[in-house]
Amino acid sequence: MQRISPAHPHALFDTAATRRIEAAAAAALPPHTLMQRAGRATARLALALAPHARTIWIACGGGNNGGDGLEAAMLLQRGGHPVVVTWLGTPDALPADARRSWQRAREAGVRFANAPPPLGPQDLCVDALLGIGLTAQARPQPPDPRLTAWLAQMHAGPAPTLCVDLPSGLIADTGQFAPGLAPATAGAPAAARHTLALLTLKSGLFTGHGRDAAGSVWFDDLGVAAPAEAPGAWLAGPPPAAPRAHASHKGSYGDVAIVGGEGLAARGMGMTGAALLAACAALHGRRRGA
Repeated sequence: MQRISPAHPHALFDTAATRRIEAAAAAALPPHTLMQRAGRATARLALALAPHARTIWIACGGGNNGGDGLEAAMLLQRGGHPVVVTWLGTPDALPADARRSWQRAREAGVRFANAPPPLGPQDLCVDALLGIGLTAQARPQPPDPRLTAWLAQMHAGPAPTLCVDLPSGLIADTGQFAPGLAPATAGAPAAARHTLALLTLKSGLFTGHGRDAAGSVWFDDLGVAAPAEAPGAWLAGPPPAAPRAHASHKGSYGDVAIVGGEGLAARGMGMTGAALLAACAALHGRRRGA
């Protein structure tokens, strides 16, 4: 597991490529292996983010993302940590792997509740409600009122939130929210947010609303070798260092020409601010390189 920073470039994959990578990995491993690994990674990061939590609330959906959350809940419960699960699924409708994780959570004695528990700043929310299935082309359907209520509580509550694979409601390829799933209250979340991307890094985590929704991004490849798929995009790292000769000076590296907007004298537009800011940035950059 690693925390993603701009210090290194990272490959980004769209939903279709991620599904192909997941299918290939699942075919090469025993059943339920990927979900067990995802739950283990989620539980480990949850404990690292909130080691003194009195309550860890895990909100689980009815699909495989919820299965990852249920697997994490089972592991945390076995470790003696205070877990409360709210769940949107039904046993009969679960995919096979998620059903197995639900059974393991029940056998471990995980507490299931109908409503979120009260939380403080030292506690933790885990968002395992929706995964990468949302697309911009999907026909919008009214979301479950419990889903929107739980997401609103995570956005406005005092406890930090850990999103499993993707913040629920965010479209993995675009960084936009699906209809009806954007935060109900404007502004930044009240507490810190973290996202644990699993298997691949998704483009939507780093563009549009994704950067605010995801917060600090972590990545776990679930022990799967680097995919043969070509990345759809790259998260750029720092520019390569350009060696400079000792006997050079600020005039050796070209000039900067800035074409600005209208001033107040022409039509009262007052559009010169951006040009002034660009000039200041260029001057600052030249001084650093002098």
